[in-house]
Amino acid sequence: MKIRFVFILLFTLLFTTSCKYHYGLTHNENHHQTQVVLDESNYRVVKYVEGDAYARYFLGIGGGASKRGIIARARENMLQKAGLIGKSRAVINETVELRVKNSLFITEVRYIVSGYIVEFFNPALDTPPVAEENIYAVPDRPRAPNIKTRGIQAGYAHSYTQLYSHEYTNHPGAGFTLGVKTEYSNPDLRFLFLESQLNLVYLNWNTDYRNRRYSSENSFGLELPVMAGLRLPLPFVNSVSWYLKTGPFLNLFNVDRKVYKLNNDTYDRETGILGTAGLKLGIGFQFGKHWQTEFGHRFNIGWGEYDHTHFTVSYLF
Repeated sequence: MKIRFVFILLFTLLFTTSCKYHYGLTHNENHHQTQVVLDESNYRVVKYVEGDAYARYFLGIGGGASKRGIIARARENMLQKAGLIGKSRAVINETVELRVKNSLFITEVRYIVSGYIVEFFNPALDTPPVAEENIYAVPDRPRAPNIKTRGIQAGYAHSYTQLYSHEYTNHPGAGFTLGVKTEYSNPDLRFLFLESQLNLVYLNWNTDYRNRRYSSENSFGLELPVMAGLRLPLPFVNSVSWYLKTGPFLNLFNVDRKVYKLNNDTYDRETGILGTAGLKLGIGFQFGKHWQTEFGHRFNIGWGEYDHTHFTVSYLF
């Protein structure tokens, strides 16, 4: 019991901390600035341009780009606005600016590369170039909308119960889980998703004492998990991906019915509890956009008789 509690506590601490979590509000930082001094009067500053690129991270993971890659994309976007091709132009005073913004568990890292565009000319023969309109990066890029996917799932549930002593033998019976779920994802948070479920879980098991039937038990409960997951495509198989997810759950309105024998008498007892809580794990595969298969386990805090392993099949609409 203590080991299970420590495991859940450590996992929660790990999942709610990251290398990006210590940042506060938005802050700016100039990484480098190059200075060019031109002594001749054969040029004009024609405009100021900016280009930006960004990545978003969930608890420090995701984003899909390194620092060097983000800066390279920002510089490319800046050069596309410079109008260098076909003209005697150059970029001077290039500056790289970093902006980091935190919103709960989401960190946005944005680089802005800026510079002044100068155009050279012959003062004796050419007309001085005309200044052009400055081009700035969009100050607040709109976030990509969240994607919400609903589905249904059903599967087999295999119970695990705590035995009273070595003289008792447990025989898990066939149970089931049946429910609905909703998945939330965002294109800016690559490979990451959140999932909520509402499941009806039925478990049953028999217990023998010295090779004689001691009791038969079954339970119904309403399960409410909320999980965060990581989904990655399989190499060389575009239509198949694997995923790993975990998160806390509540097991509400659990009703337990127990029939047991004592001194040749049979007793039928039905009890109910308001709820239990714990951690749920799952690993599985997604085939295309609609089908999923999953294998997982549920750990209850303090109520080991409601632990179970499940195998489910899901259909996403």
